Amino acid sequence: MITIEQRLAQLEQQVGELQAALALRTLLSQYAIAVDDKRPELLRTLFADNARVRIPAWQVEVVGIDAVMAFYSEYWARFEQPRRYFANDDTRIVGDTAKVFMYWHVTQERGTSSVLGWGSYDWDLVRNQGQWRIAAVLISIRAMTTLDAGWAGERKFTDVPLG
Repeated sequence: MITIEQRLAQLEQQVGELQAALALRTLLSQYAIAVDDKRPELLRTLFADNARVRIPAWQVEVVGIDAVMAFYSEYWARFEQPRRYFANDDTRIVGDTAKVFMYWHVTQERGTSSVLGWGSYDWDLVRNQGQWRIAAVLISIRAMTTLDAGWAGERKFTDVPLG
């Protein structure tokens, strides 16, 4: 039979895990808000100083907060009205580190074209002094296309490059 002290310890651990999962979900929601609303002051607070962003489809690999912010400044200069949506997140927390996988969909504008994209995020997160930060993110683009080009059949993966 489990003692009251053991049960209390289990409950405290479970509450800690739930609090961490909620904090991670909030962090990633803040990321979407910061990117979509072009808020560099908020975005900077979400990344660790030595953060890494990789987007193989665009040949992007940057390391360090200043390089990360420079990448997002370039992204903001190229796409207007971005709105990203997350789905099917899978969160794994081990101590002060976490991994989150999720799918994303984005709608945005480039010039006079409506651009749709989708793919996945692989997040690495770290907790330092009680605060979660993004240590690294791999952004996999499965498709990026305009409404005119469509996404069915042979045109399914019309690439809209970053540059």
